Amino acid sequence: MFARLFGKKSPKAGKGQLLVRVASKRKVAETVWELILKHPEGGDLPSWGAGAHIDIVLEKNLVRQYSLAGNPADRSCYQLAVLLEPESRGGSTRICHEVSEGDELVISEPRNHFALSMEADFYLLIAGGIGVTPLLAMAHQLHAVGKSFRFCYRSRSASWAAFAKELADQPWSDKVEYYFSDEGGRESFKFKEILANAPSNSQLYVCGPNSFIEMVEQDATDVLGEESVHSERFYPEEHDTSGDKAFELVCEKSGVTVEVPADQSIVQVLEANGIDVPTSCTEGICGSFISKVIEGEVEHRDEVLTKADREKRHLFTPCCSRARGDRLVADL
Repeated sequence: MFARLFGKKSPKAGKGQLLVRVASKRKVAETVWELILKHPEGGDLPSWGAGAHIDIVLEKNLVRQYSLAGNPADRSCYQLAVLLEPESRGGSTRICHEVSEGDELVISEPRNHFALSMEADFYLLIAGGIGVTPLLAMAHQLHAVGKSFRFCYRSRSASWAAFAKELADQPWSDKVEYYFSDEGGRESFKFKEILANAPSNSQLYVCGPNSFIEMVEQDATDVLGEESVHSERFYPEEHDTSGDKAFELVCEKSGVTVEVPADQSIVQVLEANGIDVPTSCTEGICGSFISKVIEGEVEHRDEVLTKADREKRHLFTPCCSRARGDRLVADL
């Protein structure tokens, strides 16, 4: 059992966490495994909306985030897909190779920084590889409320496309288009034509590799406008840190003032000074630790805050963002 692998009799859920049982585990594509998680006692799990994700706690300092791929209307289980990363830092390797059916896992309650707006007339769902997971949930939700959508799924081949069979079995399967690279899908995916055929007041949601997202965002923003284009990244964008400088951080709630060196993050400095912070991915992707800004300008390096949040200058992610100036006052 998974609990024994990590030297524990049984995992314990803390505040804001849940204990779940792995009801099913199966391979759904090359290097992709599906997990079905259920309440150990058979009850309903907390509700969630399309675009939400959960943390899986493997060890105290090994926490990984996975999008929920099932039908949000079904509270009997959480469905997710785990891609075995070639350069895994331990998370996907343990889940794919060591977690078994019947094991108990500690997870977070669902969080959603990729929420589906229900105000548009038409939706474009653009998936690249494992990015299909949150968009599958969106398709379920859109169909349930009678919204029109078009689902485009890019993958290197059919065997690498997670949930391809599940998509084909849905009542909305006629809205799904497959673009497999080994069958000419890269060439037939004429995204500018797809955009040109989208009705006015369309919303676009894209998830997949960063390079794929950037390509889609660039073209879609020109046609639909920045406010209508929404993305979720599994990895943070690369930032040039060569110009990082030290700055003073005033933690108003704690009454502590510290200096954050150029080569350390705010979280690292806070933990070194005995201030506990609820971090998870530490890369600005999961959204588990968002703090209020009281004074100062922030250089945002996260993937969860919206443009509106940044323009209001009232929130930031201490795990990866920094001060633009010499001083930052935060509600920490």
